[in-house]
Amino acid sequence: MILKKTARRRDIKKYDFPNRSIEIWNNLDETVDETRNIHEFKAKLDDYRYGDRTA
Repeated sequence: MILKKTARRRDIKKYDFPNRSIEIWNNLDETVDETRNIHEFKAKLDDYRYGDRTA
């Protein structure tokens, strides 16, 4: 799922959380993005961010 930034007339909301997080969300792997539940999402996000730390 690709998110798009909303158009704005001023720079007031330029640094709001939604505008900052859209680029991060769009750069995630599709495996993380298309999970079915929150537990699977958290596990895949941790693997994506930190790699496999079980070794």
